[in-house]
Amino acid sequence: MKLSLFIISIIFGIGCCSAFRFNGLEFYAHILNGDFLDYKPFGGRTTKIEDTPQSIASAGQSANSFLDFITYKDRRHCSLYEEQASEVDELKVTDAKRKTLKVKCVPAKGNGTLHIITSLKEVISVLAPHGNSTKRTQAGNCVVMLFYTKTCIHSAMMAPHYNAMARHFPDLKVAAIDAFNFHSLNTEFGIVGLPTIMFFHQGRPLVKFNDTEITLETLVKFVTKHSGVEPRLANHKMTINVPHYISEDFKGPLSNKVERKIDYWLYVAWIFIVLCSCYYFSKSAFYVQIIEMIKRNWRESEAHHRS
Repeated sequence: MKLSLFIISIIFGIGCCSAFRFNGLEFYAHILNGDFLDYKPFGGRTTKIEDTPQSIASAGQSANSFLDFITYKDRRHCSLYEEQASEVDELKVTDAKRKTLKVKCVPAKGNGTLHIITSLKEVISVLAPHGNSTKRTQAGNCVVMLFYTKTCIHSAMMAPHYNAMARHFPDLKVAAIDAFNFHSLNTEFGIVGLPTIMFFHQGRPLVKFNDTEITLETLVKFVTKHSGVEPRLANHKMTINVPHYISEDFKGPLSNKVERKIDYWLYVAWIFIVLCSCYYFSKSAFYVQIIEMIKRNWRESEAHHRS
């Protein structure tokens, strides 16, 4: 205890003496930083901001020392975060440019109507490529396809928007397919959730619709962004600046009402789970204890009845 008080007294004494020739605040700052032996009175170097190398700090750290923060007001910020923020913004812009895939589309006779696909033959005919071109820079057959199911409430909610979108692009093929009836297509095109909207070029999937909100405006922007085709009405050459709805969009061809259907395979799956659970429970030690307890109680009740 006495030795600790003696060492503390020596440190504070050196600090008081340094106040006459040196900056005492810098001395205590070096103590807090753990590099007071590098201070000039102890044979170390002087600590000037110009001589301090500005190393690159990792995330969550500052390139400035504690001395910088307490002696210089103009250094009360960490420029590393600003540099990182600017780098992140540049990466976002670069990724946005890289992800913008745009192709050329051959005008198709869509007539501004939505085509509901009911068979694999229709899938092949709708996605059939135009000519032999396989490059995105060459004009080809463009198709906007919706994967939905009649029992999904989200598919029913977006139905009017998709019907209206098909009406605004008479030069493109706009189709919809019930994914519940075509499981092979879900595996082939990587459909993991419904509803899913995909843009096809020459029979190949180009990009998925990834906006958080499905509206007529976002759908129109999605199609125009990747095809360059501007929205217009059938039998009109002028483009539409403001997409709009009509009463027919809420009636069909894609229904906005959820269809109630009994999923028998779901019941089969639950029966299988229950049977497996019962089988493995019968092999457990807890099941054996229950059976032994029942047998013991049964024997005791018989013995008590005979007596």
